[in-house]
Amino acid sequence: MATVTRWFWVRHAPVINPDHIVYGSSDMPVDVSETHMFAPAARALPRGEDVVWLTSTAGRTHKTRDAIVREGYPSVVSVEDGRFAEQGLGDWEGLTWDEALPGGEQHPFWHTTAEYRPPNGESFLDVIDRVHAGVQEWTEKHRGKDIVCVAHGGVIRAMTTIAMGLSPDKGLSVGVDNCSISRFDWVEYGETEAKQAWRTGYVNLSPRKPWGFANGNALGDHEKG
Repeated sequence: MATVTRWFWVRHAPVINPDHIVYGSSDMPVDVSETHMFAPAARALPRGEDVVWLTSTAGRTHKTRDAIVREGYPSVVSVEDGRFAEQGLGDWEGLTWDEALPGGEQHPFWHTTAEYRPPNGESFLDVIDRVHAGVQEWTEKHRGKDIVCVAHGGVIRAMTTIAMGLSPDKGLSVGVDNCSISRFDWVEYGETEAKQAWRTGYVNLSPRKPWGFANGNALGDHEKG
């Protein structure tokens, strides 16, 4: 039998940002008023005493976790891990995008290329490296368990890049809606690396799409093991 460690990634609630400023890893208020954004996750995420809950250090991930509990998920104790913070955009944070990138090079679906590091910030490549380190440590610590991590769009794109073996450029093209769930399984058939691999369950199952969530609990239970 294989040992399967399942990661469920939830993107935080919509940020309240009427001035459209660059915020990156800065903390921002979020809108948790809409029940329909959180009830699907409350139904679909795995339950049980062995489920491990993680968040980033940002308050918006904590408020999203609390909104999921409010909509019927059992109360949880989560652990913060700064390696799952959003991409730090350094001196750009607090500016408008026009101020931050006057004529600069951009990705079709993001404001910079994967390799570019804003002044005093980090690149998407940096995010991939720290997310990978965090995932490896938590997977080793909780082999065979379910891990729920409430995090950020950039973090979930990084995880998708890692699990699916995408180029960083392609990883930036992955859509990640607010309050969506993505699942990746670390499957181990033996002690050698040749028998260990990521299996993608689903990416960006969104509460905004009626086909995004099943009515039952723990989407994909039949695939475990």
